[in-house]
Amino acid sequence: MDGVDIAIVNILEKNGRISHEEIAKHLHMSRPAIHKRIDNLEKQGIITGYRALIDWRKISPCFRCLITLQIKGRYFDKIVDEITNLDIPEVVVEEFHRLAGEWCVLIKARITTPEDTTKILDRIWQLDGIIKSSTSFVISTVL
Repeated sequence: MDGVDIAIVNILEKNGRISHEEIAKHLHMSRPAIHKRIDNLEKQGIITGYRALIDWRKISPCFRCLITLQIKGRYFDKIVDEITNLDIPEVVVEEFHRLAGEWCVLIKARITTPEDTTKILDRIWQLDGIIKSSTSFVISTVL
């Protein structure tokens, strides 16, 4: 990757819907050159996809919570599998992160009401290997 590829990735990260023409104008290059570079970045697996960012609050009541867990290491893979496959109404696990430090796992979940955290926590606490949990509610996000 050179500086142009990095500039393209930075532009696309901010606006995945920007046209190749607009990127070309911004970088003072031809549209076919930008198209070829983006195609190569996709083939190399650097650009892995494009997605829409949804403001769920405009669709229905929505809260986000962050759940951190301390777990016994030998249970990690089993816990990852079980939590990412949970099917709980009003609870969507958006992200699951393995951490280094005091906490082993960070789960970002979208819920309908703050009380819905009990639904996911009750299920988490049924899993073998959970030592401790902590839950925080997201009050604002700046992108």
